[in-house]
Formats: sequence, C-alpha cells, structure tokens
Amino acid sequence: MMFTPRHIALAFLGACTLLAGCASPPLRLYTLGMPGDRDVQQPHLSARLTTIEISRAVLPDYLDSQDMITRQGEEVIRSPRSRWATRLSLGITDLVTNEISSSHPNELITDQPLADAANMRVQINVSRFDVNVDGQAVLDANWAVIPRDPKKPLIRNRAHLTATGSVSTDADTASLMRKLVIQLADQVNLSIPPQQ
Repeated sequence: MMFTPRHIALAFLGACTLLAGCASPPLRLYTLGMPGDRDVQQPHLSARLTTIEISRAVLPDYLDSQDMITRQGEEVIRSPRSRWATRLSLGITDLVTNEISSSHPNELITDQPLADAANMRVQINVSRFDVNVDGQAVLDANWAVIPRDPKKPLIRNRAHLTATGSVSTDADTASLMRKLVIQLADQVNLSIPPQQ
C-alpha cells in the first residue's frame, strides 16, 4: 500500500488530536456538603420519635444538573473543568437535611424514604440561585412545613439570601454556594415548630 502525503497528514492530525485529549486537565467533582470531622455521638432513637421528611428541593431546570455554572449578565457559563458530583437539587437537599439534623439530635430528620408517614414534611422551592463572575451570589427560595395532622397549621416562609466571595476557582464557587445553602437551612430550621 502506498502512503500519500494526504494519508500522512491525516495520521499526523489524528495523533495530535489524541495527544491534545490526553493533555486536558482532569475533571473535578464537587459536593455542597463536607464530611464532618467531629465525633458526634448518636442518640438512641425511640419508636415514638418525631420524624421530619425533607423533600427533594425544586430548582429551575437550567440549574438542576451536574453542571457548575456562573452567570455573566444573561449568559450562563458552564465550567469546562468541574461538575457537581450529583444533581444540584440532591446536593442542596442533602446539605439542608444534614444542617437541620444537627439542630434536632433527638428527632429523625431525613431525605430518604420512610416506612411510615413523617410527622411533618419540608418542601423547599428555589427560584433563583445565581453566582455571577464578580463573586456576587443570590439565592431566592420559599418553603412550606407541612404537618401530617391536618388540624395543625401549614407554615410558609421565604428568603432572599446574598453573599460575596471569590469565584476565581471552581472550588471557590462551590464554597460560596455552600454558604448560601447553609443560610437557607438555618432559615428553614427556624420555621420548624418545636415538638412535644
């Protein structure tokens, strides 16, 4: 078989493309939550304990993905180097659940399926969660605390939360977003009525 200059050029171009793919930086995965480094003693949960179910957070479609995004005006910019380890709605739900659980050590706060109906359910709707390229972050959300007992009142509330910080790296962006979700969890926690 005779190799023409065209065959050699195509082979060279293919090799360059393959090498360029190998030279890309590795994809980084981020979570909103951070593993606890303190030794927490778990109390014994009784059969009559209060259970609070945290439903999966609802987000706008363009946000509820694994893409780590920032905003520049009307443009949404997806990071080419980093992604969330899971869908953002699951990450928010997990972090809110963990934060609220730390304030209620004798109650079962969970985002996992339960064997029976929870004493109350918390539904969070995030309407805006933007981090712009200048380091300004905004989270707008509303939520409802829904009791199992229909005679008890439904509690509704909302929050407009802001924070500023560096977004020079994707780790910085993840940290800034984590701060806002912790603020949201604190606000939701204040809406949960004390249990007898």
